[in-house]
Amino acid sequence: MAFKKRCFLLIFFFVACMEQSAISEPLEIGMLDFPPYYILGKNEEVKGGLLVDMLVKIFDRAGIEYTLAGYPPKRLYSNVGKGITHVWLGTLGVSEYEGKTLVSPKKMVEINLHVFSMNKSIPLPKSLNELKGKSVITIFGYNYGGVIKFLEDPANNIVLEPAKTHESAFMMLKMERAGFVLDYIEPAGEALSKLKLSDLSHAPITELPLYIHISKTLPDAQQIMDRIMNAYEELKKEGKL
Repeated sequence: MAFKKRCFLLIFFFVACMEQSAISEPLEIGMLDFPPYYILGKNEEVKGGLLVDMLVKIFDRAGIEYTLAGYPPKRLYSNVGKGITHVWLGTLGVSEYEGKTLVSPKKMVEINLHVFSMNKSIPLPKSLNELKGKSVITIFGYNYGGVIKFLEDPANNIVLEPAKTHESAFMMLKMERAGFVLDYIEPAGEALSKLKLSDLSHAPITELPLYIHISKTLPDAQQIMDRIMNAYEELKKEGKL
């Protein structure tokens, strides 16, 4: 009987080890230039950021090997959809990868989308519907968590002026290329501090939750998600996230 029990324990230990080592490694975690959350340098080299720190802690705790790779937004979304990039912490509603990823069961963090204006005589829109019929500067390649579909809908009569960067968006606003800029409050704040622009008003227009996305091309996607979420919960309980 003791021999059988020892055999059972050895088999259980072997299976557990196999499950731990079954993950395809290393996994590529995708990033885009989105300070202070993701900060990229020249040639899209990952330099740091709040969400980078968070992901590194989670993956280190989960014991999953990874690499960090930076891309322009459109290429990142395409890579996630194709399975070139295995993991991405981002919004829902992006057509390039919608339905092609396993999505975390809960949001990991949320970011605030604001509308900015330099004309204080015009009331700031308080909802997306109030952008109808307006001219709006957006950041090229940004999906805004699916909001871009609303902005591009001809029925809403919104004139879009795409800008290459956050800084150029606010310079376009200063030159009156459009009435408003739609941008996330944190990277907008970084851009405005560089440009030393202060004579403008802004207000929140919506909040967008961010979720972990794991490519469904990975055969062990669910196992990876389980280990990530377990690590996330452990770190939250310890006050390290």
